[in-house]
Amino acid sequence: MAYNQEKIKVLVLNASLKHKPEISNTEELTKLVLNGFEDGEIDSEIIRLADKNIPAGLSFKESEDDDWPEITEKILAADVVIFATPIWWGQRSSLMQRIIERMDAFDEQYIKYGRSALLNKVAGIVITGSEDGAQQIMGSIMEVLTWMNFTLPPQCAAYWVGEVGEDPKTDRARRQKNEAAKIMAKNLAKNLTRFSRLLKANPLSP
Repeated sequence: MAYNQEKIKVLVLNASLKHKPEISNTEELTKLVLNGFEDGEIDSEIIRLADKNIPAGLSFKESEDDDWPEITEKILAADVVIFATPIWWGQRSSLMQRIIERMDAFDEQYIKYGRSALLNKVAGIVITGSEDGAQQIMGSIMEVLTWMNFTLPPQCAAYWVGEVGEDPKTDRARRQKNEAAKIMAKNLAKNLTRFSRLLKANPLSP
């Protein structure tokens, strides 16, 4: 089967609570995923949500200084969207929860018009944390994304979590040595590529 060879547009929504230029474990693992795509294969952008103004709400625009409309346009232009979050107290970050709530407007649009604007887009998930919780968070985000009409490929997530009781300041060094996380990142990139090209060649109908 011949695939569309155009560059894949990849958007990363990084829900780390850290602001630039502070190092984010979540962003570093996400970059491993991006590096797994072949050279020249993608146009990518990482949005660190902590540096954006995203008010609470359910509509596409909640205020004059709301940054969500601009992010929405980038979601619509993307072929692949990666949802990246740290674990805080056993849950996805408050910023990841915020954008899921704001994406409700896409669902309302789907109900009204019978077609989701997110159909034929592929989603991936990246999770990091000091302790356990990755599987539960992965499952809850996947449930949202599939109902939003994203396509989730096999092995659609990459994650790393540290051991209980370890100093979080050592997380980065231990994560960088973890071979399993590197393999997951590579497989995620491969599957995001394949399914994005598959949907470009054979788009789903509403």
